[in-house]
Amino acid sequence: MTFKKSIISAVTVSLVGVTIASTQPAFASSSAAAKEAIQKNQDDAKALLKQIAAANEEGIKLDQQIKDNSAKIATQEAAIKEATDEIDNLSTKIDAAKEEVAKRTTVLEGQLISLQKTSGDAVSGNVYVDFILNSDNLTDLVARTFTVNKLNEASKEALADVNESKAKLTDLKDNQEKAKAKLEADKADLEKQKTNLLDLKDKATKNQNDLTKKINDNKKALTALKADYDKANKAETEKELKELAASAAEGEKGTDSSVGEGKKATSSAGNAYAWGQCTWYVKAVAPWAGNSWGNGNQWGASAAAAGFTVDHNPAAGTIISFAAGQKVGSWAADPSYGHVAYVQSYDADKNTVTISQGGLGFGNPAGPNTQTVSNARSLTYIHK
Repeated sequence: MTFKKSIISAVTVSLVGVTIASTQPAFASSSAAAKEAIQKNQDDAKALLKQIAAANEEGIKLDQQIKDNSAKIATQEAAIKEATDEIDNLSTKIDAAKEEVAKRTTVLEGQLISLQKTSGDAVSGNVYVDFILNSDNLTDLVARTFTVNKLNEASKEALADVNESKAKLTDLKDNQEKAKAKLEADKADLEKQKTNLLDLKDKATKNQNDLTKKINDNKKALTALKADYDKANKAETEKELKELAASAAEGEKGTDSSVGEGKKATSSAGNAYAWGQCTWYVKAVAPWAGNSWGNGNQWGASAAAAGFTVDHNPAAGTIISFAAGQKVGSWAADPSYGHVAYVQSYDADKNTVTISQGGLGFGNPAGPNTQTVSNARSLTYIHK
C-alpha cells in the first residue's frame, strides 16, 4: 500500500524545475491514528512470527524426542522377547529335569522295594540279603557287598545331580523373570513418556495453528486499516495532486510516469539470489517468491510478512522452508542459513513430500535434485 506522503514525494520529483511551497501537515488526525494502528499491527505481526519460529523449533525438538523414545521402546520390546524366549527355554529344561527326577525316584523306590522283597526259596527272605549270603567265599562276599553299595550310591548321586540341575535351572528362570519384569516396567515408563511427549506435540501443534490464525487475522486487520487510511486521505491526496498538476504544464504527464515508476520499483523481477544456492533454485522454479526473503530459514517469516500464507499444511506447488540445522531427511540443513526447496508432490497416506532443490552441496547445484522427506505435516510451507 502506497501512503500519501510517498505519492506526493514522487509527484514532486517528477515536476522538473518547479518549486512547491510549504503545505499544511499531510496527515489528518484520523489518518495519523490509522497509521499508528498500522504500525502497531506490523509490530504485532513481527512478534507473532518470532513466536511461530519458536513454536516450530519446539515442534522439531519434540519430533526428535518422540523418535528417540520410540527407538528405546523398540529396544525394550526386543529385550523382553529375548527374555521371554529364554524363560520358555529354561521352563522346557526344568520340565525335562522334573521328568528325570521322577524317573530316578522311581528307580530308587524300585531298589528299596527289591531290598524288602521276599523270595520263597530265599535264605533270608530278602533278595539283596540273599545275594550277599549266597557268596562262595569271603572275597565273593566283599565283592557282592561292594556291588550293592555302589548301585545304591550311584542311584542316589544321579538323583542328587538331577535335583541340583533342576534347582540351578529354577534359579536361572527366576532371574530371567525378574529381568523381564524390570524390562517391562522400563517399557511402561517409556510408553508413559511417549504419551506425555505426544500430548506436548499436540499442544505445540495447536499453538502453531493458533499463532498462524492470529497472523492471518492480523493480515486481514492490516488490509482493513490500510483501506481506512486510503479512504481518510483520498480526498486530500487528490486535491494536492491537482494543485501540483496545475503548477506546471508538464506536471500531469510527469506525475503519471513517476507514480508508475515508483510502483515498479517495489516489485520483484528476475532472480536476485546467487547462482548455486538453494534460494536461487526455488526462485527459478517459483517466480512468485520474493527476491529479498533472505536465507532459507528466513523465508517463512519473510513470506508471511509479505502476505503469503505460511503453515504446516503440505501441498504440491508450495515452498518448504527448513530451520537452521533442521533435518532434511538423512542430512541436516546449514546450521546458520537453513534450507529451502520446492514441493513436487505430497503423499497424505505416508505423510511424505517429494521435493526438488538446488545448492552447492549437490552434484547438480542448479538443480533439480529430488528427495522424499517424511514427517511432512511438521514442516513449514509457503503457499502461493
